[in-house]
Amino acid sequence: MERYNFTNPLFLFKIESMKRHFYFLFCLVFLVACDDGDIISIDLEFNKELARCENDIQSYLIYDTREDPNESLILIIGRDDANELLFTEPTTEGIPVSLPIDGTNTRFIYRSYNRAIVNDELCNAVSPADLSIREDFEANNGNVQITTTIVDDDEDGVPSAAEDLNGNGDYTDDHSDDDGIPDYLDEDDDNDNIKTKFELLDDINEDGDDDPLTDPLDTDGDGILNYLDDDDDGDGIDTRLEDITEDKNPRNTNNYVVIDGIDVFRYLSDHSSAMEGFADSGFIFNYYTRSVTTHFEILNAGLEIINSTYIDFGTFKNSFTIDNEPEED
Repeated sequence: MERYNFTNPLFLFKIESMKRHFYFLFCLVFLVACDDGDIISIDLEFNKELARCENDIQSYLIYDTREDPNESLILIIGRDDANELLFTEPTTEGIPVSLPIDGTNTRFIYRSYNRAIVNDELCNAVSPADLSIREDFEANNGNVQITTTIVDDDEDGVPSAAEDLNGNGDYTDDHSDDDGIPDYLDEDDDNDNIKTKFELLDDINEDGDDDPLTDPLDTDGDGILNYLDDDDDGDGIDTRLEDITEDKNPRNTNNYVVIDGIDVFRYLSDHSSAMEGFADSGFIFNYYTRSVTTHFEILNAGLEIINSTYIDFGTFKNSFTIDNEPEED
């Protein structure tokens, strides 16, 4: 019968080695058992401030890059009328638009490079000769969730939600000035040739509540806020006609009158010296820059290098000019 010497160093080494192997296997089983498929948010240390290539008429290439290591995350979606709205119009009731990752119409890719990406090199039709891809992994399934938001569609200082005056949830049927442009798309809501953003008292957000209507301006106290009142001082003369320069700008400094030693715009005073109407020069053009935020999330992407069911891809910020000609009375 074989006898074991429990004090033998070689025997003790074997026992210790078996213990280490058993501990390793236990940890491995524990990790596998704990992966129950729940959403795991991981930080890929990208800045999540996305850029977009503009030179491909077939697709949008949206990407994020970082250095050390030199990597990129790339989302490619088809360029059509529906996807164009993802960068110009808010998603309905904030419900994300879902696009399946299919490797053709919608693709999600991780890549690493031999050097840092500079400027918009990923948009080049031909890659620079000194840039090479070291790793290239593409998702074979999953979904892209896209949410587009616009807080103030016409950038007039009044949040679009506050321009739903009848409170029915439909912004398109609120026309304070009947010029054919809904208030939420109209930078001059009362057609008095004073842009709405100049008719708010709290537009500089002094109280820090991000609500320009906390302390609204109503010069004549008639219950109609200045930005919705076509006669701000209640003197019976439309604001846009209190323009001595006849240049469609009642806020021109030439339109000051001096009352008790203070310069006051004619359109904000019912003093006898300010009660004079001038020729109708028409309406200002409705022209503004819209700011849009489009946020992307990647769900259940089959990427070998990223072990996660959720990736906060990031946000793309877009701005563009809108112009609408108001209808003449």
